[in-house]
Amino acid sequence: MLPGQRTTAIFGFCIIDQFVECTEVLQADIMTYVNRVAEITHSMVDRYGGSANKNIGEAFLLVWKFHDPK
Repeated sequence: MLPGQRTTAIFGFCIIDQFVECTEVLQADIMTYVNRVAEITHSMVDRYGGSANKNIGEAFLLVWKFHDPK
């Protein structure tokens, strides 16, 4: 087994509320809406030193890693 490396991080999980209802109302324009939300989410997470790690439909996984001085 290889030795590991300890990482200090905060994980965030962001979900577009009422996504099913939005899909029904927006229909063909739902991807435009999701892309707009993704653009805002990614830019704000990036602005504050984090990374948007993954996107699955209406959910975004966000992470902020911190330097461990040890």
